[in-house]
Amino acid sequence: MARLSPRSGLLSAAALAIVIAAAPHARAQSPCCDPWTDLGQGLAGAHGVPAFEAIGSLADNTHVTFALSGALENSQCWLVFGLTQLGAPFKGGTLVPSPDVVLPLGTDGVGGFELGVTWPAGLPVGTNVLLQTWIKDAAGVVGFSASNAMKGVTPPSPPAGLFPADWINGSACATDPKIQVHQYDTNTWILRQSKCVNFEGPFVFLLFGQNQVLLLDTGAAGNPPMYTTVMSVIAQWAAAHGVPAPPLIVGHTHSHGDHIANDSQFIGKPGVQAVAGTTLAGVQSFWGFSSQLWPNQVVQHDLGGRVLDVLAIPGHHPTHIAIYDHETALLLTGDTLYPGHLFISDLAAYKLSAKRLSDFMEDKPISWVWGNHVEMTSTPFVAYPYPSSSQPNERDPQLTRSIFLEWKTAVALKVGTADEVHADFILEP
Repeated sequence: MARLSPRSGLLSAAALAIVIAAAPHARAQSPCCDPWTDLGQGLAGAHGVPAFEAIGSLADNTHVTFALSGALENSQCWLVFGLTQLGAPFKGGTLVPSPDVVLPLGTDGVGGFELGVTWPAGLPVGTNVLLQTWIKDAAGVVGFSASNAMKGVTPPSPPAGLFPADWINGSACATDPKIQVHQYDTNTWILRQSKCVNFEGPFVFLLFGQNQVLLLDTGAAGNPPMYTTVMSVIAQWAAAHGVPAPPLIVGHTHSHGDHIANDSQFIGKPGVQAVAGTTLAGVQSFWGFSSQLWPNQVVQHDLGGRVLDVLAIPGHHPTHIAIYDHETALLLTGDTLYPGHLFISDLAAYKLSAKRLSDFMEDKPISWVWGNHVEMTSTPFVAYPYPSSSQPNERDPQLTRSIFLEWKTAVALKVGTADEVHADFILEP
């Protein structure tokens, strides 16, 4: 299909601006990921009923794609955009959206178009968005055909979650716990291993669904009480919700020692359903990747009402994955991206992974990007030496979408083996 990206600015800036002020206020439930419903109501033309598809989360400043196929080739067409469902008889069919904005376009040589837009910020949560394409087509009832209509609903902003006043950072070894336990939101905990126990000071993540709990990574050496700490949190969560404790599954961002060192505390223990293997085959089997499609496959894992997208992102380590959580819009990036020394073992693979991950995230909201370490100071461009066991002035661990995009661009442009220092991370091939 022909990509009509030069017109995308017209739709996002001019057309949508007309209706933002008039959009009704309502409430939606989830910030991610597919807000679209196919309403049908197409009208057949030369090749049957044209197919219209809308892809994107409708979150502020994310990418949305509108695509038409199966229409008459090289013909005039009009994309109709509205905030209410009209359902009026029109040209022998049904005009589904109110015609608040009508954008003239044209089909290409195979009877379609593809239009990419950046969705504007400012539409109230719960706004209905309806679209349908009408095509000039002599084979239609009265000289027109029409696509199916699509209805989307704008989501709430990604939840920000709660952060502690301070993370343990190795500067108070006499009083710091071996593991800091922090409740980010109702169903999400973030644990940090003390740098007094191991200089890596990794973060691990505990994500609760209705049917399973995921522990992502088990931390570094030093024998922290990871199993007892995790099971205590699970018991507290179950008591607070008045349900039996869900079984625990243990996965890893990747198989370096500071992420798998405490697996033995979980293998075969009560309450633990499965622990992922640490070989590439073991990682692929645990998440359900096809070995033939790795690393270009995205798989989903449902914890029970909580869906995770799992992507392969080798480059730091051959087994590396990233997880995108639909419930919180957290993007968990392990050692591939965090505020610190980004050690790259295979630059070519890392570049491909960065593009694959950024392409996947283009149309999805992000609350925070969160890796497994912190090594930058609170002063931009200044990092603690690696390794450091005490970081009293470290930067906050969470990263924004804008930093994620800066990283994406920096990786794409990276050549050679010299370190490249940015305000919030350092690329180190």
